[in-house]
Amino acid sequence: MEKEVGCFKVWTGDDGRRIVYSRGKGIAHAHEITWLYETIVEMSKEWHDDKGFVYMAFIEELEQVSPKGSIQYVELHRNLEACGCRFIAYIEGNSYEVSVQSYKHKQMSNTPRTENRYFPTQYEGLKWFEENGF
Repeated sequence: MEKEVGCFKVWTGDDGRRIVYSRGKGIAHAHEITWLYETIVEMSKEWHDDKGFVYMAFIEELEQVSPKGSIQYVELHRNLEACGCRFIAYIEGNSYEVSVQSYKHKQMSNTPRTENRYFPTQYEGLKWFEENGF
């Protein structure tokens, strides 16, 4: 089952697996990043179970962010881990600079219970989720 909420899409499998999708474009400002994780936290508040959820972020059309934006992306990782996100797949296309910056945000967030990977295509990201039980 799929449900769309603003720029988000949520897919829920018959067995309870959940994938949250979002797509970014242009420059993400600090307040927009705050809104992003607050919205995901709100959407996932009933999912605090053993299954958790996974997040697929389409970042191929994003530009690098400011230092304030970077701080909020670190908070994004912390908030996602706190609300049960198990895996994050970044669909980067060939956006090397943004993927390097995203990797730094993950390292700064100190969130060992959430694993991140970067993929050129959605298919590869979904395959990784499937290999990990989603």
